[in-house]
Amino acid sequence: MWQSLRENQPFFHVSHFGASHESSAFGDVDNTRHDPALQRLRAYHPDVPGIRKNYAHYADAVELMDTRVGALLAQLEEEGLADSTIVIFTTDHGGVMPASKRFLTDSGTHAPLILRIPEKFRHLWPAERPGMTVDRLVSFVDMPKTWLSIAGAEVPGHMQGRIFLGPDAEPERDTHFAFRGRMDGRYDQVRAVRGKRFLYIKNYMPYVPAGQRLEYLWRMVATRAWEAHHRAGGTDEITGRFFRPRTHVEELYDTDRDPDNVINLAGRPEHQQDLEAMRAELRKWQLTTYDAGLIPERMMARRAAEHNTTIYQMVRNPDLYDLPGYLDAADVALKADPENAGRLIELLESDDPGMRYWGAVGMLMLDELSGASVEALKSRLGDASHEVRTVAAWGLIDAGQETDVARACLIELLEQGSYASLRVLNVIDHLNEDPAIYRSAIEAAQGPGYVQRMKEYLLQ
Repeated sequence: MWQSLRENQPFFHVSHFGASHESSAFGDVDNTRHDPALQRLRAYHPDVPGIRKNYAHYADAVELMDTRVGALLAQLEEEGLADSTIVIFTTDHGGVMPASKRFLTDSGTHAPLILRIPEKFRHLWPAERPGMTVDRLVSFVDMPKTWLSIAGAEVPGHMQGRIFLGPDAEPERDTHFAFRGRMDGRYDQVRAVRGKRFLYIKNYMPYVPAGQRLEYLWRMVATRAWEAHHRAGGTDEITGRFFRPRTHVEELYDTDRDPDNVINLAGRPEHQQDLEAMRAELRKWQLTTYDAGLIPERMMARRAAEHNTTIYQMVRNPDLYDLPGYLDAADVALKADPENAGRLIELLESDDPGMRYWGAVGMLMLDELSGASVEALKSRLGDASHEVRTVAAWGLIDAGQETDVARACLIELLEQGSYASLRVLNVIDHLNEDPAIYRSAIEAAQGPGYVQRMKEYLLQ
């Protein structure tokens, strides 16, 4: 591979190993090299054969990946480069079993980072001797600066992150931040803050399950076995949580004592100081990085296009993107407090469709709607924003109010080829009513790939 290199010529090489990709967890899970009975299941996975077998099947894939990494290391040895080459092994996310990849708990965000630093570069060792575990919080955003630094290259001043190796190492970060948005054809909106011990998660869409059906994820035997076990009534509060709407806006986990993140400490008095500190860290990060996800995705793109600007520039213009206002409006909506109904009506009457969206979300979150709230939502069924129309209709149907006109709103959006069709199809799936009501409208829905996938799923 490196035969053409001149003696002592520096090189930077990247090898990708696809053997442990999520797709390797698909397919036949019988006749595995690893014993399903010996697999340690995550606490949120029920102990059923399909899940155990899939764990073993994926362990086979990881073993194959290890073998290929070993072959690469052997090649370095053969070519006399092992003693002068730093090897870095990492991945782009955590595991792939259901409820890991795409999710902000540790099983989805804790990626491996293994360094092989020869004696020649001992001054770069982050620990006293090889084989030790380094207890330092590292984020992906730290890596580019670090690799440039240890290579002796100039590190551009605008780069984010902290150097974590070598003489130019910077102080350890206190927190790592994570973001979850739309996943293929499914909408979600989650933020997370990970410290050395605690993980804080904020759900901006707690009214939908974390485990929304995703065509790619459902190709896995484990996912289908888990869902079947849940539908048969076999899951408990922990193992069935994935398929139910989330009951908390905020989650707080002690990752030392609860590595699978199943015991939510957010409501416990003794952890309120930890909760408040991480909540403040999240808001500070959202404001500092200009969190672009506080209004619906298509609304964001359309607004940028209307003002002939990029999304990057738009969210930095307070006249176009009132981030502090959206954060405050979201917090009012997520409180689900009937006492805030008046404030939600004010949001629904705002000139800013982003504010109206959060007003509609707040109404959806309420258990009951007053007459004034019903009228305010009903008035939004003709909103200029199709996302606001969609959530307003959802709120009315969910409350059992003005259901005929609300259903007509969703049907009209699909039949007219709305840019929010994917969101409408998601709402129909979440509604606690027979989707046959919308069958002709679903069949008429137009849109790119994910719209078609949602259509196929609903029509089944």
